[in-house]
Amino acid sequence: MKDRASRVDYNEEQYHASDFLNSSSKKRLDLNDLLKRAKDQEKNDKKLNLLIYFGTASVIAVVILILSL
Repeated sequence: MKDRASRVDYNEEQYHASDFLNSSSKKRLDLNDLLKRAKDQEKNDKKLNLLIYFGTASVIAVVILILSL
């Protein structure tokens, strides 16, 4: 039984703990990058909302056109 316990090794690379610690200390937070991402996300959200509104209006127009026949 002790033989099995002695064969168990802790592999630090298995859990990628060292990768996380090294990458977080090397990469710095850039405020300009965050602001640019927020503007891009806002622009994409506006486009999506416009697409949804026009799609809904188109469906309503088609339904009204079909019902009026």
